[in-house]
Amino acid sequence: MAENMKEPLDVLLKRYWCDQIRDLAKTDSMGGKFDYFGNPNALILKLKVFSNSLGDFVSELKEYHSDAKYFLFKGRRRLEIIKLKLMPKPIRDRSKLELTLSINLMTRKSYVFLYSRIGLPKGKFINITIEDIENLDVEATLDNMRAWAVDYQKHKADAERIAEEKRVEELKQKKLAEMASKSIETIVPQMMAESGYEWDLESEYKSFGFGAVPDRYILCIKTKCHKKIEITLSQKNFAKKIPEILNVVHQIEQLLEQAPFAVNILNYGPGTRWRKGKEYVD
Repeated sequence: MAENMKEPLDVLLKRYWCDQIRDLAKTDSMGGKFDYFGNPNALILKLKVFSNSLGDFVSELKEYHSDAKYFLFKGRRRLEIIKLKLMPKPIRDRSKLELTLSINLMTRKSYVFLYSRIGLPKGKFINITIEDIENLDVEATLDNMRAWAVDYQKHKADAERIAEEKRVEELKQKKLAEMASKSIETIVPQMMAESGYEWDLESEYKSFGFGAVPDRYILCIKTKCHKKIEITLSQKNFAKKIPEILNVVHQIEQLLEQAPFAVNILNYGPGTRWRKGKEYVD
């Protein structure tokens, strides 16, 4: 299973679990099967029997009734939603994954929810919802859920493998970034020391901490007429930019000398408003 390891870990895992539960719920497209929506007691019994048949999972069956202010059924609140939640049987794993089938008896729509912390750092989790499943085929869906529960250890191992591959890739990219940063900090000072320009090399970080690597460098070069040129170098582009730095500086100096008035070339942000004709544009 090839993964794009440039994406965040939670995105990779969410895509993986989506693939595993996308076709879990089945719709009764043939018609004529037993109408569990019209017989809540039969549905509850079916779900209880199913729950007792799972060897490696524990289950919770909850019933939710409609507000008596709006719905009355023979003097009692009407049963509206039934939820079946499955969790791995080992206590240490119960908080790591939950699979829930929710059946709305009034709208006749069902939902599948998955909550998972497998492979994610402490405090991180993903939620996935398959919504608006109409005319649920209860028996076929429960058969799929049983097969999914049987294969749970494989699903768990695959998710942990994705997390490990992402960890290895991040370590690899960090190592490459460290090597590139050392190259920038070595090559640029050597080149600028021989150029005759006054200069300064500044590092910028997005995150701090032990072992943090600069995300980019700003090379500031002092030129004639009290001008300063700033050139951005990152680990990805420094190899192509460094050989052209002095050539670009010379060209900018020539342009500034030819300009009949003072010129500043600056970066602008997304909040700048521009005027095109008589109208302002973003």
